[in-house]
Amino acid sequence: MAALPKSMEHVSRRELYTSLPARVQYLQQFLEFGADDVVALIDGQKYIKAIIPALVNMVYKKLLRHDITARVFSTRDSRNEQDPDQWIKEDDAQIRHRKMFLRWYLTKLNSDPSKMEYWQYLDKVGLMHVGKGRKNPLHVDYLFLGVCLGYIQDAMTEAILSHPRLELEQKIAIVKAVGKVIWIQNDLMAKWHIEDGREFLDEIDNEEMELEAQQPEGYLNGHRVLGRNGNDDDSSAGDRPSSRSSKGSNTSVTSLGRTPEQVQQGVEASRCPFSGLAAGQPDMDIQRATTWRPRRNEPEVPLPPSGIPRLHIVDGRTVCKENLGPNPFH
Repeated sequence: MAALPKSMEHVSRRELYTSLPARVQYLQQFLEFGADDVVALIDGQKYIKAIIPALVNMVYKKLLRHDITARVFSTRDSRNEQDPDQWIKEDDAQIRHRKMFLRWYLTKLNSDPSKMEYWQYLDKVGLMHVGKGRKNPLHVDYLFLGVCLGYIQDAMTEAILSHPRLELEQKIAIVKAVGKVIWIQNDLMAKWHIEDGREFLDEIDNEEMELEAQQPEGYLNGHRVLGRNGNDDDSSAGDRPSSRSSKGSNTSVTSLGRTPEQVQQGVEASRCPFSGLAAGQPDMDIQRATTWRPRRNEPEVPLPPSGIPRLHIVDGRTVCKENLGPNPFH
């Protein structure tokens, strides 16, 4: 058997399927994810954080547009094609709750990727969606997980590339780094669905995997990593409302009677350059992200067929994708 050439590194297939650190290291090496990408992500955190509220709303509008994904919020299993007694709506309490967790997840995705805990949580996100080890299992086919990640990446890319206060070099660095992270997350979701490497299953500690899966959402290794008691809350200490349970209701409200979602929306609207998108078309029409260029008169155009606005800024104004000219940045 010939020896490896000097320029070639050995990768153990067994380790790729039995060791998360080995798998992540290989993915990072192949994608050339390194220190420059970590710096780009850290530098871009405030810009990505600003679009998270709008992005969360866009994702849930998309998920609720088709019955095959909307049904999962009732059945908890995308393989079950039985229609629910009542279709869930975007303003239902469950969707507000899911939006909160998606916001926390995107905030975690936008945190420091130099720690192994970061990649462990991304791996757990994949485990959570295959219905293993949980009292109330959730199964979502990989098809829907992968396309949702693609939609998130597309929206983030548009938002960063159209940001008026970022230099081109910064935009390129952030977009490349975000793309690499999302593709690693994509792999850490796919690994729980595909059959590759099944011959090594007997070497995986199933008891440890099930114990990890049984932990509440937002927890890793017994510690909370998402939300108010974790390190990745998407609001500052001054933004956190004190809450109490309202009588006769399953929701939590502040002393002024507002839900945490309403409080957060108000906070984000005051600081997010894309905040008009989070509130809907009426607010988007009056949104002025910046006055960095004189506004030109443009004819009104219909929204995309899906009714979901895309994140673009032209002449200091948030507009839909259909409004863009051949070269909107010059």
